[in-house]
Amino acid sequence: MEDFGVEFPTYSFGLGDYTPSYYDYIQSYECTGFGLNLINSTDIKIHNHLNSFLSRIILLVIQPLVAVLGALGNLIFIFSVWKLPSTRNSINLILLNLSFADLLYLLVGTAEKFVKAIKSPVREDSLIFGQIFQCFIILPFLNAVSFASLLLVSLVSVERYVAVCKPIQHLKITSRRRTSAYIIFIWVCCFSLAICLLPSSMNFVTFCIKWPDIPTYTHFPIKVGYCQARSDLWASARESTRTFPYFFALLLNVVCTAKIVFRLYKRRDFPSSLGGMQNNHTVTRHKNSANAATKMLLINGIAYFLLATPFHVVNIIQFMELVFPT
Repeated sequence: MEDFGVEFPTYSFGLGDYTPSYYDYIQSYECTGFGLNLINSTDIKIHNHLNSFLSRIILLVIQPLVAVLGALGNLIFIFSVWKLPSTRNSINLILLNLSFADLLYLLVGTAEKFVKAIKSPVREDSLIFGQIFQCFIILPFLNAVSFASLLLVSLVSVERYVAVCKPIQHLKITSRRRTSAYIIFIWVCCFSLAICLLPSSMNFVTFCIKWPDIPTYTHFPIKVGYCQARSDLWASARESTRTFPYFFALLLNVVCTAKIVFRLYKRRDFPSSLGGMQNNHTVTRHKNSANAATKMLLINGIAYFLLATPFHVVNIIQFMELVFPT
């Protein structure tokens, strides 16, 4: 293979950054530059660069349906809190922001993948959005919202831990103003971190593709583009900031959940500390409602981490491959 004296950039198909083992200098009327020459490639090798049928079903049908259902659920909760001022307590204030973060991620993230899958059969091709929109707006925004969701879920667990295990301290320190300050701090930190990580996705790499000269590939894109890190160091920083805060939050939530469950179990086995009021049905009903709400929030937190853990395990593998390349 002729050496053109130019290092071919790494690119991503959604499974980490890598450099193809084969490349060529492509010069045609439509596209000139380094790229992939797939004219004589096997169907298997070509399909490695394309969205599979299952992927397209997920991106074009299943994900939009999930996004619509999720958006409706979050909008109903947001509308309920907005219409009922009496529900605007500290825990619902956190949940309101969590619903807002989830709503933004569902709408923006699903729309981005839907548009890319519609416009190009090539996996993760971002040429339709370009550098400014994809690398400087969409990816940092999704990172910030993802970080915010993680921290807000953790804040819910910590708030429930204090409310259940340290009720006297909870009454003293909990207020809407204090909770609002925590939430503002979380949003500011998340967007600041996303801005700091801009070099991990700010390079927009474009390259050409020569497809086999048969009707199947007539309308395939001859040029694709991806957002890439400026260096391996920034790629490592991106993977580590996705992974290590998540597992720290997972550990925090496991500890808080275990302590809450243990405390609720003890409440069931030991007499109430309300003395003569322990037979008061109103007090008992209020306590049962609070316990039920706590259990519901714990189940939601557990579901969040169970569903997100496989993604972050993949990130750990990618991080290790970047730090310790084979």
